[in-house]
Amino acid sequence: MSDSNTPKITDNNRIREKTVIAQISRLRDLSHTFLSHAMSEEGLQGLVPSHGEILMALYVDEALTMQQIAARIKRTKPTTTVLVDKLIALGYVKKQRSQNDGRSFDVTLSRKGRELLPRLGDISDGIHQKIDAILSVQEKKKLSQLMAKLIQNW
Repeated sequence: MSDSNTPKITDNNRIREKTVIAQISRLRDLSHTFLSHAMSEEGLQGLVPSHGEILMALYVDEALTMQQIAARIKRTKPTTTVLVDKLIALGYVKKQRSQNDGRSFDVTLSRKGRELLPRLGDISDGIHQKIDAILSVQEKKKLSQLMAKLIQNW
């Protein structure tokens, strides 16, 4: 027997409420696929969107510690280490002992990494153009506000 106060799976409001996370997840998957495909088309095999986040952060700040990069891209330090090690292996970044703290390492862009930035900018422009073609300025503003609210209060 079922309790009459227990929502049923067929309750449309409950289903709609639960689709928010599914939609966010699906949008992340779609954007990740878009970015990965664009990177591949640019000849950037082996890179994933998180690599782009690291490269852009280093472009803005020039040198960051692993801990600073992890905080910037919202990943764990072990995950960040794997991502940075891949960028080092591909020749896009360099890691050297910090002059400020001999216990940590600073990560900086290599010349190859700097040369890559205009291409990453083009890829970023491409995904933003796709969003601009789908949403109005007001819709983007509202969506951004709602996403920020979810993130800040999670």
